[in-house]
Amino acid sequence: MPGRDELEAENRKLREQILILTQQLDHLKRQLFGRRSERFDHPELFEGDMPGKPEDLQESGDEPEEDGSNGNGAAPENANKRKRARPVRAARLPANLPVREEIVTPAAVLADPEMWRRVGEDTVERLGKEPGHFYISRYIYEKYVRRDELSLPPLAAPAPPRMIGNGFWEPDLVAEVIANRYLYHLPYYRQQQLFAQRWGVDLPANTMSDAARHVGGQCAILVARMRELMLASGAIQADETTVTYLDPSADGGSSTGYFWVYRGLTTGDVVFDWRTTREHKHLADWLGPFFRGVLQSDGYDAYRGYCAAQTLRDIDLRRAACLAHIRRKFENARNQRPEVVAWILKIIAKLYLIEENLRQAGADPPARVRARERSAERLIRLLRRAVDHLLTRPILPKSDLGIALRYALGQLPAMETYLHDGRVEIDNNLIENAIRPSAVGKKNWLFVGGPEAGDRSAVIYSLLISARAHGVDPEAYLRDVIEKLPGRKAGDIDDLLPGVWADAHRSEHPASEPNRPRRSA
Repeated sequence: MPGRDELEAENRKLREQILILTQQLDHLKRQLFGRRSERFDHPELFEGDMPGKPEDLQESGDEPEEDGSNGNGAAPENANKRKRARPVRAARLPANLPVREEIVTPAAVLADPEMWRRVGEDTVERLGKEPGHFYISRYIYEKYVRRDELSLPPLAAPAPPRMIGNGFWEPDLVAEVIANRYLYHLPYYRQQQLFAQRWGVDLPANTMSDAARHVGGQCAILVARMRELMLASGAIQADETTVTYLDPSADGGSSTGYFWVYRGLTTGDVVFDWRTTREHKHLADWLGPFFRGVLQSDGYDAYRGYCAAQTLRDIDLRRAACLAHIRRKFENARNQRPEVVAWILKIIAKLYLIEENLRQAGADPPARVRARERSAERLIRLLRRAVDHLLTRPILPKSDLGIALRYALGQLPAMETYLHDGRVEIDNNLIENAIRPSAVGKKNWLFVGGPEAGDRSAVIYSLLISARAHGVDPEAYLRDVIEKLPGRKAGDIDDLLPGVWADAHRSEHPASEPNRPRRSA
């Protein structure tokens, strides 16, 4: 028969397991039914004076000061390989669409019209769309022959290069279809239904997918240039998110891939990089062996490992942590020792208040450093001492509070980077906001298509999200890129980069959904 000590030990172990299971159940309930906002929604922590330190923190240091300063779009093959008859285009368009004619005369004819005689014309029609209505663009390419040299072939103005060769759609229609899919989460088949039911225009879903394939493939040169400038800036935020893709070799026909997402802290651009796994090597491949400066991220081992490897190469790369991730861990532990957790959360809230004041004042990086070193550095040190002290107390390592403390212990040293570098944000929320359209969209379109479709999706997301981040209408930006990029040489594309284009067109095409001010955590 077990002795009293054994029974007490077993009873204590069971109570610990019950506590951990209860906390896990509470966490799952919050995930399913609670609010998912990043807002710091505990106003009681700002009311009145700073509460006295909890008993567990009496030895941890000074009080903080009150300081307010078929997803790839390909048509399925028939079993007997018979080709389906292509529907007549006229039957798929209403007869009353307005037509906009444009007569294109060769430049040589305009320079000396007396020397030329018109002998005919070629007509090209393309479908376009503006908000609220479709239209037909009719380009009439006039043909001329020289009056004095009738043996020469007729002369006609050359057609401008187009992103989709002989495509029937105008850039504004292509841009709207792509923006609907990637920004507003409308799958192609739903857009097909919408256009047919509202305007009587039949736009096949596979044609929409094919248009996105062309745009994603040809715009990759812009994203490569964005990456080049971002690496040269020496200040990058990084994060990653899952996305499902079609994989015939996998059980169930699909697998989980990843968008690795990078945001330039000074360039403001956002670049998506598609990979089929979350292996650490993908981060090193994208950043390269010579990246130096600062990398801000959450606590995923890939980021810490890359920074450590760069240090071993004698390359100056510092990692900056994310205070929002630290705060979330303590939010999950609010039901365990609530007085202790509330004290910690108030310190974090004070750090965010300092950042909010700096943001409202429009402080530049040097001013941010001065304010942080004067006001925030002491709070970070106090938070580190509190965490160190609490880890000496009898707190279950697997409890929510134990997990939060151990996570904070590993991240707080990297939090000091933001104190001394004014380019760095206090958290990774800006890049998480950039990821949100892809996270919301995959609930509607479920998968990106095959593995190759992930690359074009990454290119399109990079352009649209970056344009929105720079405060311009992403659809207007993409329309201009589709129209102007064909025919450009690699060294003549900088004016089409999202940031440069935004500076030139912000007053003309302001963001229809401007970025809201960030809420403090």
